Amino acid sequence: MKIEHIKKIGKNKYEIELESEKIKTYDTVMLKYQISLKKELSDHMIEEIKAETKTAEIYNKTIAFLNKKLRSEKEVKEYLRKEGVEEQDKLIEKLKSQGFFREDTYIEAYIHDRFSFSQDGPNKIREDLLRQNFCVEKVENGIAQIDENEVMQKLFKLINKKMNSNHKYSEKYCKQKVLEAMQQLGYSKCMIENILENFAIDHKDILEKEAIKLYQKYKMKKSGKELFMILKQKLYQKQYPMDEINEVLEKIVRE
Repeated sequence: MKIEHIKKIGKNKYEIELESEKIKTYDTVMLKYQISLKKELSDHMIEEIKAETKTAEIYNKTIAFLNKKLRSEKEVKEYLRKEGVEEQDKLIEKLKSQGFFREDTYIEAYIHDRFSFSQDGPNKIREDLLRQNFCVEKVENGIAQIDENEVMQKLFKLINKKMNSNHKYSEKYCKQKVLEAMQQLGYSKCMIENILENFAIDHKDILEKEAIKLYQKYKMKKSGKELFMILKQKLYQKQYPMDEINEVLEKIVRE
């Protein structure tokens, strides 16, 4: 079939109008098959052009996927799988030859970005990298480059924010919750505990407010010793000191 018309329809995309159909393809395919106006294409060549167009489309989409953010080889393979690409090896090798998936560069950039632009600590960053099947030694070397003072400063800010936002828990309970939260973010227990030693909470007002709140909730359901015991139990679960609980309850229940 003869090419009747060629129209540019995008940055790197063209529409080839044949006698009985139109084919949308890319500039790389046009160049490979030396597409020009009035050129005649055999049925076999048309099928080849269509196949090459699909390959070029997947390549361009993959490049766009890679340009959005840093990606590992594993992430790209998963992306291609979701796109329905069964034969991935050829494309992966092409991307490697173009400088993608350099493990050292990826690990270094990944650690920098995660540590600089998220709340995550070294342990979580390490786990996420190892989950992507990177070399353990390279990951450990990369994590070791994180400045410990910067980790301490970042962790202190996170803990300070958490502790200052506490309006309903005892010091002991709050510190336990903060410890758990910071460990989940990937910071070492030892470092967290060392920083927490610098914090203290005057929870007397908090305790009294919690006691009053619980008293209002249960006073119509319970009374006397039974009311006293249930309030005591609820407050003790929040890890307030027992002597302070007794002192506050005696005041509230008596009043």
